[in-house]
Formats: sequence, C-alpha cells, structure tokens
Amino acid sequence: MDNLLVILIIIAIIIGYISLMTYLDRRKVLEKFNMSSWHGFIMWRTGRGQKFVDLLAKPKRFWHGFGYLSKAICLIVMISIMALLIWEASLVTNIPADQAPTLDMLVGLPGINPLIPLWYGILALAVGVAVHEIGHGIMSRVAGMKIKSMGLLLFIFPVGAFVEPDEEALVKADKKVRTGVYAAGPATNILLALFCAFIFSTVMVGSAEVANDGPVITTVYGGTPADLGGLRSGYQIVSINGADVSYSELYDLNAPEPGSPMSLTYFFNGEEHTTTVHSGVVVLSISEGLPAAEAGLRAGMILKSINNTVLYNEGDFRGVLSQLTPGETYEITALEFDEASSSYVVSESVNSITPANRADHVVGGANMAYLGVTSLYLGAGIMDPQAVLGKMAHPYAGADSVGDYFSASLYYIALPFSGLQPLDGVYRDIFVPGGIFAGWDTDVFWVTANCFYWVFWISLMLGMTNALPAVPLDGGFLFRDWIDTLIRKVKKGMSDEEREKVVSSISYTFIILVVFLIAWQLIGPRLF
Repeated sequence: MDNLLVILIIIAIIIGYISLMTYLDRRKVLEKFNMSSWHGFIMWRTGRGQKFVDLLAKPKRFWHGFGYLSKAICLIVMISIMALLIWEASLVTNIPADQAPTLDMLVGLPGINPLIPLWYGILALAVGVAVHEIGHGIMSRVAGMKIKSMGLLLFIFPVGAFVEPDEEALVKADKKVRTGVYAAGPATNILLALFCAFIFSTVMVGSAEVANDGPVITTVYGGTPADLGGLRSGYQIVSINGADVSYSELYDLNAPEPGSPMSLTYFFNGEEHTTTVHSGVVVLSISEGLPAAEAGLRAGMILKSINNTVLYNEGDFRGVLSQLTPGETYEITALEFDEASSSYVVSESVNSITPANRADHVVGGANMAYLGVTSLYLGAGIMDPQAVLGKMAHPYAGADSVGDYFSASLYYIALPFSGLQPLDGVYRDIFVPGGIFAGWDTDVFWVTANCFYWVFWISLMLGMTNALPAVPLDGGFLFRDWIDTLIRKVKKGMSDEEREKVVSSISYTFIILVVFLIAWQLIGPRLF
C-alpha cells in the first residue's frame, strides 16, 4: 500500500507539473523566454551552439562512415532489445506479485526510479541527452540540412540539450541520409556508454586495490548468530579467534564446535572492532513439504551434525550431503537459541531426517541427497572483495560462451541492484585508488568513477530505448524506412498508396507490441 501511495503521489506531481507548463505555454508566458512546452518537456531555444555543431560536422567523410556504422549499431540493438523484451515477457508468469517491477522502476528518470541516485542520474541524463541530440545535429549538418534551433530540455529539472533539425527537409531527404540522421542519436549513446564503461572498468576500477583482504559481509539475516552478534552489512571480517581469515578459508574454516561462542574481529569505518558470535552453519529458509520442514528444522537453527558427522563449516555440510542416500533416514542434531541463557541448545524437536532426491525437485539437479534448506555460515552472506573488484574491472574475464557473455553483461548492468553502484560508504574503506590514481583522495576517486558508470548506464538505457521499433522513437522511424525499402524490393509492382498502408500497418503493430511487452511486465505477475 505504501509503495502504491508513493507511485500515486509521483504521478500526481507529474500531472500537476505538466498541466501548469501546458497552461503557461497556451497563455504564451513561456514564449516570452523563448520557451515552449511539449507535454511538460520545456524546450528553451537558443541560436548558440550551432557554430560548434558546424565545426564538429566538418570531417564529412568521417561522418558519412559513422552514418553507416550508426545504422548497423541500431539494427543490432533493435533486434537485441526486442529479443530481451520477449524473453522477459516469457518469464512473467514465474514472477511472484510482490517481486514484480513497479512503475517507478520502469521510468528511467532520477528522482523517480529508486535505483538511480539523484545527482549522478541528473548529470548522466544531461550528458546522455546532449550527446544524443548533438549526434542528430551533426548528421543533419553533414547532409546539408539546416538546424532550426538548439537549446536546453527541462522536465522539472534540466535533462539535457536538444537540436531541432528542419523537419520538412528531413522528410524530403534521401532515405539513406534520413536514416543516418535517425540512427545517429541512439548509436552515439551506445558508443558513449561503451567508452564510459571502458574508463570506469579498465582505467579506474582496474587501478583500484583492496585495502584489506578479508571477506565482506553483504547481508545479515535476522535471528541468526551474525545478527545476534551485532554484525551488519559492510563489515569486513579480519580474524576469528585471533586467526586471520580470508574469503576462501571460510568455506572450510577450522571453526569451533557448532553453537559455541567465538571472538570475531571486523573492520568498519577505518577501525577494528571485536564482537562475540556463535559458530555454526545456520538454516536460513525451509521449503514446505520437503525433508527439512518434515524433520522440524526452522530458520535460525544451527545444524550441528548429520549422520554423526559434526558440521563445522559449509564445506562439511556439502560433503555430508554428497555421502547420504536419498530415501534413507539419518540422525540429525540441530541447535536453537535460548534467550534465557543467551546460548544455543540442542533442539528436542529435531531427531531424524530422510533426504529426497535433488533431481526430483530441482531442474537439472543431480541424483543426490536434497533437504530443501538454504544455509550460510553464521547466517551472513559474504563477498570476496578481490573477486568483486575483478568483476567490475574485467566483467567478461573467463567468459567463453554466448550465455557467459550475456550473464556477465546483466551482472555489470545490475551493479546498482547489488549495492555496488554508486560505490560509496563503507566500500570506500575496502576499495582504494591505486596505480596511476594512487595519490587521489578516495572520495574524489570513487565520485569520479561513479560518474563514468552512471553516464554509461543512462546512455545505454537511452540508446536501447530509442532503438525500439516504435514511433516516435528514433528506432520507430528507422524501422518504418527499412520496412518501406524492403517492401519496395519484394513487391515492386505495389502502388505508393498500397505500400504506405502496409508500412503503416506493420509500424502500428510493432508500436502495440512494444507497449504490450513493457506493460506486461507490470501487469502480468499481478494476474497469476
């Protein structure tokens, strides 16, 4: 309900703003300031900047080649984004309603989309829109078409620049020229995104170093030893019972007896702290109807032993599972927290468990024991800081298939979802500038790096969105011209009127398809 209220408030503010700007435009108030409103977007026109565009457009041979490259980029992106939307639509019925995307998540505007940080978003949007429009302007001048005006584009706050080519001249222009103008905007955004990704990853993050090598806590689950011990997201584990520990060592850690207290030292905000936590592999969740639930296991319990084998760490737990036979019954001992003594005691409700076959419950699962339980040591999710830095600096390292490259690309784009963009707060104590940036202040370094990432992110979104085959987007006009050219070649005897009807029908069909695929992500999960 709270989320719905926020969305309604945002919609009300936007409607109010659009209504006010439309009213001022009709009363010719905006005209006095060389402004006009188009559905709330304010175009502040000026003649300045045209000489700069003319200067950029001088190497015409280069820009003619760029025009062909732009069309190729737009075609590839158009096919890719449509395939992605169709793939996402096929997954909708498997998405729970409470995990479905909301309207604000699909709107790529800072201040509305909660993933986009406000100031980084405004900067990136201004740069992305300006580059997009300048791309159109340069190709217009290369083709000899006039630019009616240039200026700033505002929607509540500045969102970039715009270039107004001569629309009449653009319509009358040769189709090869016109498609070059349309393609320049999205393609320029895509190329800018790739450039900024290179600067962010290879140049900046590639020079960063890990200050401390210990594992970093990313998630602390409620009611677990980590939570009870006061551990929180962003803490970096330094040592356990006085012994230094790395990320790789935690899996097979020579840990104390399950449920016994131990000393844990962590690094946070530039200082070391020590707390006491209870050791053990902790149950995080139980799948109803599966062996763990039937055995009486509950979230928050510590797994002490299975088949008389003590589980000191995650490695022991996985090793025991590999030795059990599905369908046979084994002894199991679990510990639960006793508030009166502030310690973990043996649970009397858990005595035995009969594993199922993983292959019967997990698609592609192997024939092995399956309990239907998720677990983590201490009840805390952790990350390897060196691996995280490597993922950001070299996202495609180790990729050797199309699936690997696709997964790596999604991971890179989804850095904001994992809390790694913008990279700030406690992470700035973990990842510090090195190499050619060794003398930089850590805050300055990461603010600069974050700016490059968000210009990449917003420009990529602008490029992909504008490449969609739906008018009035650039991709829609490109698609329309390409379809017209294709029909001319296939149906040479067709009259201009007949061809126009076919082209329009196909264009409208794709507009409806694109709108449906986007809306389906919002509506679909809530219908099932």
